[in-house]
Amino acid sequence: MSGFIPHVHERNNFKILLGALVFFMAMDAVADQFDLTFTQRFVNLVLMITLVINVWAVDNPRTNFISWKWGATMVISVTMITDTLIASNFLAKFQVIMVFLFICMTTWQAWSQVMFTGIVDTNKIVGAICIYLLLALAWAFAYQIVEAFLPGSFNGLTGGLWQEKTHTLIYYSFVTISTLGYGEITPAGPIARTLATLEAVTGIFYTTVLVASLIGIRLSGVDAAQRLEDLAPKPEGSGDRRQSGRAP
Repeated sequence: MSGFIPHVHERNNFKILLGALVFFMAMDAVADQFDLTFTQRFVNLVLMITLVINVWAVDNPRTNFISWKWGATMVISVTMITDTLIASNFLAKFQVIMVFLFICMTTWQAWSQVMFTGIVDTNKIVGAICIYLLLALAWAFAYQIVEAFLPGSFNGLTGGLWQEKTHTLIYYSFVTISTLGYGEITPAGPIARTLATLEAVTGIFYTTVLVASLIGIRLSGVDAAQRLEDLAPKPEGSGDRRQSGRAP
């Protein structure tokens, strides 16, 4: 069993992570589309499930993160449950900050496993997609922090609780990182404008670094295979046959 779990983790961890991220965005869209009366509890539950999966799906297999993962899981669960039971502006801000930090940590760990390491396989390509989604989600919660401390930082943003603004800010984040800029939501304050500018630059540079990384890893794999082929022992007389074949 102990040998089976690392095998599954190394081959499928980013697929599991991608499923969790898509699940969160889809459920958040459902809550916003149907204007659920229990949006706060619903988003808290879905976000708690997603973050716990993120923590356990992306780690460094060469390091023992068991204690860190248990601690992160407990902090996420307690924060979400407490926010659902107690209406507190301070707790809501703390919750948004914690979600932002956890997403940033997950992004950093995924980056360290995907970029410039190993061979290019399906799981690594899925990991690159996960990093892009995580970057957009991290910026979305950065906007949540700005809006929590500086209300009115975005034009076109509606809703009272931060859970009610999540889908709109996620949408705005993806529009910004992909440099589409539809214009339904615009930054109104200097800090919000600066964050939006940095996100657009991040999106452009990420795609550039991603392509360079994947090409570099692919070329390194080809070079390594060629060197192994050159170092492999050749059958006796193969060199003489090649030379005789080249003779006029």
